[in-house]
Amino acid sequence: MNKKRIALVEIGGSHDECLLTQMYALKDQNCWIELFTTAEIIERNPLFTALIDTVHLFDFQGTKTDKKSEVSRLWRQIKESQIEKVVLNTAQGKTIWRLVFKALNSKIAFVGVIHTSRMFKESFTQKLISLKIKKYLVLSDFIKKDSQSNTKKAIEFFYPLDFPKPLKAIDRNPKHVVIIGGVETRRKDLDGFLKLASRASKEFRWTFLGKSDAQKVEVKQFIENLHEKGLSDRVRYFDGFVDQAEFVETIASASCILPLVHPNTPSADQYFRNQIPGAMNVSLSFKVPMLIHEQYANWTEIEDAAVYYTFENFPEQLDRLIANFESLREKMEAQENFNTEVQRKRYSDFILG
Repeated sequence: MNKKRIALVEIGGSHDECLLTQMYALKDQNCWIELFTTAEIIERNPLFTALIDTVHLFDFQGTKTDKKSEVSRLWRQIKESQIEKVVLNTAQGKTIWRLVFKALNSKIAFVGVIHTSRMFKESFTQKLISLKIKKYLVLSDFIKKDSQSNTKKAIEFFYPLDFPKPLKAIDRNPKHVVIIGGVETRRKDLDGFLKLASRASKEFRWTFLGKSDAQKVEVKQFIENLHEKGLSDRVRYFDGFVDQAEFVETIASASCILPLVHPNTPSADQYFRNQIPGAMNVSLSFKVPMLIHEQYANWTEIEDAAVYYTFENFPEQLDRLIANFESLREKMEAQENFNTEVQRKRYSDFILG
């Protein structure tokens, strides 16, 4: 029996955290996987090479003419590889439109992963891309329902819960809180963090788990604010890329994940409205509960993974989460939707169906 030949495409340089679940899901169905991506993504994801059958590397950092040339090379390689179905891991933007435009009259089917439902509400380019893509995946049930009100395309959700696991046993620190990603104001309420951390017990340690660009004004200001509030020795951040091993070991040592999304801040313009914060899938994968502002308690799909707080009751709710960590973890383990096998099957049923 011939294997189904599937292309996974991620040429934007991000969202690679969503690929591992897709690879496992397709391998579970005995598919032949060809990955079309960048050298950067391969370098920071050493697990990929054991799961894919062929890698094709592209560089979209050049001029507009260079990018058009790379799109032509990408489409030519997809055809030469006898691909039956293309999965676009980031199915948005002008470069993707150039690719699907070339494929409009091809019998090769395209499926897209969308990371914000705003694409279906506001993007004319997305309407053009949808001339070729008939099916889309999104990253939560809430986003699926939101998207269905703005497109007639087939929509399904999946949680990409597969992450590399620590190579050694890691002791959990009951007073360690992790914020996924680096220091930045667009995705995180940094002023809010200063208020929360200042009110919490001095025993707590906080880690911003991602690269923080020390040259940015917002990062310099944040570091200065940490000094002023006496928080410098409690808050850890990285000024360079966090490698895979350190990332997973840090998560495994944590007792709480803090998305740091608050109402009436730049972070609230997107997260828990049009898209998920990256913290969500990390939490569900590692079974580390989240502390989420009570404004977002309407996201009932993750209520088994969360404790909710306000700025006023944050210290008490943080202590409550820590005290109930094991029972919260047990609830997460028992939740069928937080199971990697369930999510792989949901993905493969939709992609291959």
